Amino acid sequence: MTERDLSYFCTLVETGNYTATAKHFHVTQPAISAALKRLEAKYGTSLLTQSNHRARLVTTPSGQVLYIRARKLLKELMQVAIEVKHAEDQQVRLGFSHVTGGIWLPRVVEVFEHRRLLGFLTTEVTISENLLEKLRNHQLDAAIFSSLQPMKSDDLQVFQLESHPLCVRANVRHPLSRLNVIAAENLNQVPIIARMQHSLPRTALERYCHHSNVHPDIIYEAQSNQLVEKLVARNLGVGFVIKGSVSLSANVVQIPLRSSESIDCFMQMAVRKSFLPNKQQSQCIELLKTIKSPD
Repeated sequence: MTERDLSYFCTLVETGNYTATAKHFHVTQPAISAALKRLEAKYGTSLLTQSNHRARLVTTPSGQVLYIRARKLLKELMQVAIEVKHAEDQQVRLGFSHVTGGIWLPRVVEVFEHRRLLGFLTTEVTISENLLEKLRNHQLDAAIFSSLQPMKSDDLQVFQLESHPLCVRANVRHPLSRLNVIAAENLNQVPIIARMQHSLPRTALERYCHHSNVHPDIIYEAQSNQLVEKLVARNLGVGFVIKGSVSLSANVVQIPLRSSESIDCFMQMAVRKSFLPNKQQSQCIELLKTIKSPD
């Protein structure tokens, strides 16, 4: 039994057809048949059955168990190959969520440039779900992301970096700009420029208002914090954002939430527990833990 035999078998289960499987691997049908025979001989049981030579192959209970295990094993072998190759690479593949990209990425670039390590970094910014999936699939070495509570994981080592409070931003001409702190009821019937559904600031806003039985008047859903800021600057509504996620415009003020209702956004860095960094990668990841964003 070889890795290739398992690959042939898994595709054979998925296609249910020798011809399609042979075509997929650019081999002959007898090569696929031989691989199946070797697997059945090794495990001493039938893995696939066929009522006639034109019928679709049917997976036996034993074959289904092997398929599930083999698919997992093949994925792990592929990831091992990626890591072995990457071990000789001096690059550190770093991913940021959209929130942490706005807050942390400029500071990371600055610190790594001062240490003359910037050339060892490759970076990308994407949504948190994609970020952690890429990390787990060995496409990234570390991910810096944010959430409304500290993350716990069985397969990732998570480092808590810092927290940033949520706040309200209002135009200087808006009545809320005269308040020292914001209470949830202050947002009742107030036009709000919100982020898109499922974004962290939007989730925080909904949680904040729901807790106090306030119904936010969302007049527009912005795709970025920068657009929220620009629309607030035009006095079209107030924004609910993470402190430090975007620079303040000249005619926009930042108002903290009342302490009893405050909501924090936790900045975290995740690394696979299975990751074995080389010396250069280890140095860069340790440096990331020490970086703090400006207040």
